[in-house]
Amino acid sequence: MVDTLTQSVIPSLTAKQATAVQEQFNRTLLDIIRGNFNTQYASQVDLLAGFRDAVSAHGGTGDDVALLADFRSHVPFSSYIAYKPFIDRFEARPCKKEEVQDLLSPGLPDLLGVSSATSGTRPKILPKYNHFTNRARRFFDPKRNTPLAGLICTDYRDVKEIGRAPGEVEHRIPVCIMTGGALRRSLEWYIDDDNRLYLPVPGYAVPWAATVIGYISSFLTIHGLFFLARRDLEQFYVPFGTLFVDLIRRIDEHWDLLVSCIRDGTVPDLQGIAHVRAHLQTHLVADPGRAAELLGIGPPFSREGWFTSVWPNASLLTTICSGTFSIVLPKLRSIVGPTVDIRAPGYGATESALGLPHGNKLDEFVLRPDETIEFLDVTQEETHENLRQAVRVHHLLSGLKCSMQRRFSGKWKWGKQYELALTTRDGLWRYRLGDVVDIIGFDSKSNTPVFKYSGRRGLTLRFPHTQITDAQLISAVKALITENMVHVAEFTTVIDDRAFPSTVRFFVELAQPLVRPDPQKVSQCLFEALVATNIEHRRAHQNGQMGLPTIRIVKAGTFAEYRWWKGESANIASGQIKVPVVLLQPSAQAWILERVTQEM
Repeated sequence: MVDTLTQSVIPSLTAKQATAVQEQFNRTLLDIIRGNFNTQYASQVDLLAGFRDAVSAHGGTGDDVALLADFRSHVPFSSYIAYKPFIDRFEARPCKKEEVQDLLSPGLPDLLGVSSATSGTRPKILPKYNHFTNRARRFFDPKRNTPLAGLICTDYRDVKEIGRAPGEVEHRIPVCIMTGGALRRSLEWYIDDDNRLYLPVPGYAVPWAATVIGYISSFLTIHGLFFLARRDLEQFYVPFGTLFVDLIRRIDEHWDLLVSCIRDGTVPDLQGIAHVRAHLQTHLVADPGRAAELLGIGPPFSREGWFTSVWPNASLLTTICSGTFSIVLPKLRSIVGPTVDIRAPGYGATESALGLPHGNKLDEFVLRPDETIEFLDVTQEETHENLRQAVRVHHLLSGLKCSMQRRFSGKWKWGKQYELALTTRDGLWRYRLGDVVDIIGFDSKSNTPVFKYSGRRGLTLRFPHTQITDAQLISAVKALITENMVHVAEFTTVIDDRAFPSTVRFFVELAQPLVRPDPQKVSQCLFEALVATNIEHRRAHQNGQMGLPTIRIVKAGTFAEYRWWKGESANIASGQIKVPVVLLQPSAQAWILERVTQEM
């Protein structure tokens, strides 16, 4: 494992370093191709017919050079629609083993991962195979003296039963979000029974029964209860920064209830926990002393330094607070205080884990070596012939060194953005993830690219004169916060076409109350921030094609409520839902309009 705490970024690689990176890339790619070449998907899908023919013409997969050349020339881009007919075989009743064995990767998956459906109405389902059974990732050390306070939902939305004949079940595969699935995999606790629900989790601050609660409000409240009951907590893990804020809000809203439950040793009767309440009760012991201490401290937003008063040994919060989630970072810091370290868990998606955290940077990541990731320059035609590998990106950046902007204010200005295409051990072939990243250099230890998340390729507001990306919208909101005009907790956007010309409409939840805001100055600040990223906006405004941005304030807790609403409507477990920067679904737009309290 790379030591990510002392790494630095180098602008280019030596010839020897570049050769080593290319050789590692080739070894990984060859392993993936050979491992998945004879799967049902790779041997049947029309998309790979040209690749199969080329490999056959070269006598099979034995020649490294020929196989790599055939891959680069004959494997086109893919998207989820190509895999869906194969994955849908898991929906059959009964689900026959021969129909799903060796489907995308050899054997059977141990999980079916559920995506967040951030920009769509239905989540994607992706088979996940356990390729590294001897080194499964653990979220925590079971031998730690103090347990990890993790907020990971393991609830599964379904269980697929696999057999060779009707009524025969050989395998049961849970369908769940990947954070919960990874926790299940690390413990090898795939399917629950009544005995398991009574178990504690070694090294973890909540019992197993708390992790399987699917109703998010109760999931947060019960986790808050068990966290508050322990004074000795040091480290906290929450998938997203927004979810951590939701947790603290639930603690604040139910403070009196939670303290009384700790005093009496009783689990509250909450919606959606009837199936686990008895299991939870065995782990909660009455503690009048702790309850009295909490009463003396008061609820979360009642005083400065609340977090470290409740947990005096708190030292680390691991959570995602880059990209879209960077807006919530000031709120996180105000909650945990100045002494608690905040770190990123890494960079990934349901499709694959992509990056390790780079040092203590929240928004920099080192490319992982165990999958194959290629880069598509967003300014070039969207064909697989234009994909670049890490070393080709190195050569391009090295050639730009004379013309690029040099190091400025601690940030590299390379001026190049790439969309990621994945070829994975789980059986994806040049799969377009849709994420766009900035390559800022190379890691000084592993020599692999270091990148920052920039935005989503398809998540844009499209106007006749131009389009506005989610990264540009995030920059605009950060400008509001920097100028101390509006303290934004969370936001989303739509196209405001109520009048001509159309413009951007921001839906904003406040982190602090407004103090005599000047609506014109706020709109102008947003506009100037957008112009700074794309000069076409000013030209369009001058030509009467685009108005100044509009801002609508939504009631407190709207975005937490959105996550609950979306999770319930899409049957996605707690901890996976993200609020998109651009709200595309008409139903979601109508939903948030109902929660507007003020228009600036």
